[in-house]
Amino acid sequence: MHGCFGFSRSALAALMIGMALASPAMADMQVIESNATNYKVGLTVPDNAKFELKSGERVRVLVLPTKQTRVFEGKGSHGLEPRGGARSVTQKKKQPD
Repeated sequence: MHGCFGFSRSALAALMIGMALASPAMADMQVIESNATNYKVGLTVPDNAKFELKSGERVRVLVLPTKQTRVFEGKGSHGLEPRGGARSVTQKKKQPD
């Protein structure tokens, strides 16, 4: 049975898969909390953006479309890791006992 646009279900599924594979994955981050003057609340940046922060500055972002949040804080360059995590120069490594 054909849908109202003349596509069979299998043709429509193939079209959607083709479009998904042809278009690059787009993920953005939206600033939802910030005390940094360069990163105002509401600013949307690409997921590969680097946040250059000064000592005492903190930026919280919403990673779209996953709706996860990440916090970047402290002096340095911060960004999402390739696997989608957050990196912060202020994080301390756990010392072995």
